[in-house]
Amino acid sequence: MNKITIFSIILIMLLTPTFAISSEHILVATNTRTINSYENYIKKNGGDPLLISDYGGPEMSRSLVSLLILIQALHAGEFDCEMEFKCYPNSGRAMTEVKKGKVTLLAEDMCKSDFDESVYMTTPLIQAGDFQKGIYVKKDSCLLDMCPPFESLKKQIPLIGNTWAADSKLLKKMGFTHIETAPKYELIYKMMGKGRADFSLIEFPNRDNLSRTVENIELRPIPNAKIVFADSRNFMISKKHHQGKCVYKSLEKGLRILRENGTIDRALRQSGVINERTKDWAVVYP
Repeated sequence: MNKITIFSIILIMLLTPTFAISSEHILVATNTRTINSYENYIKKNGGDPLLISDYGGPEMSRSLVSLLILIQALHAGEFDCEMEFKCYPNSGRAMTEVKKGKVTLLAEDMCKSDFDESVYMTTPLIQAGDFQKGIYVKKDSCLLDMCPPFESLKKQIPLIGNTWAADSKLLKKMGFTHIETAPKYELIYKMMGKGRADFSLIEFPNRDNLSRTVENIELRPIPNAKIVFADSRNFMISKKHHQGKCVYKSLEKGLRILRENGTIDRALRQSGVINERTKDWAVVYP
């Protein structure tokens, strides 16, 4: 084979899309609820997560806006990648897989206290004190009319996800010794509906009435009462995965860019993660 023929083959390979340099392929741990919300939202809003600049809408949640920011930050940090989402039953299981190095990173932010030496922790997506939850009860609960809320809660039974370490720690500090847990977020509503517990700590949704409904079970927040978490929330990347260090550096670069141009603050406020509807509510704890 002469030099001209070899040169022609190389030229054809370079010009043919099939042989173009491909982007990185990374595994991202998530859960079915988050990925379904993400896919539905992207479909309704043009199909390209990189073009989204308005993070509002009643369907928006912290996990969804977190994933959007993650994707946009990696792009801004010049890490061209194709994401393959690996679904797990809850955030605790997903986090375990990241720490083992089975996947590259988590699809959403995690509480600072969840991190250890096996993972990289980015600078905060949500600053300490900005992550807040409501005290949610059944729509016909007598707790909706009780005041002051904290005194009324002391004899009640709380219910949280079984991997919500920060919530468990906080409730124990508040003096609760009997805490019910559910393996999945959706089961919190079923268990509350069956009277297995009296209240749950749930993030405020991005809608005016602040109610939450799953499978026809409606929960409402006790008015003028919220819980503030002291920890920041950050993205988690595996140190044990071969892509981890590169992803971490690119993500940090991208987050800095999105923070400086105002995208992150706008996203958190438009999505209701930093909720203007409850900004003047009384802080029950701490």
